[in-house]
Amino acid sequence: MAEVSVLTRLAPRGSLLRFGIAGSFNSLAFFIVWEAFLWSLTDTDVRILWGTAWGLTGVMAHFVHRAYTFDARKPVKWTFATSIPTYLFSLVGSSYTIGALSEMYPNNLRVLSVLNMLAWGFVVWLTMRVLVFQYKDEDPNAQTA
Repeated sequence: MAEVSVLTRLAPRGSLLRFGIAGSFNSLAFFIVWEAFLWSLTDTDVRILWGTAWGLTGVMAHFVHRAYTFDARKPVKWTFATSIPTYLFSLVGSSYTIGALSEMYPNNLRVLSVLNMLAWGFVVWLTMRVLVFQYKDEDPNAQTA
């Protein structure tokens, strides 16, 4: 019987926790890009900056989640093509909500951006798990040859 890693036991593939661990890497990349945009493009609407950063790091996120969160059971041609609507939906939705939040609470932009990202991250995880990767948990009792 194969030894199961601690990570696999605590955060199995496809789980929200595993998505969050991988997502923290993606989120760090996103925040670096977004902060650079906020710092350098001060006259640009926050929605445009957010959406651009989201779109740029979304491509990377697909491959991180394919390798780490889910798996390669589905061909990359399928997962990449079907992830595009997911990322476009979350790009538009998260850009809209960060814009609305920034207008209501302009002094709390960084804190609200984390909350916004977490909320939309859950939406992304759910759609990636169900629609894109069509992930099904491994049967722990299945025998492997």
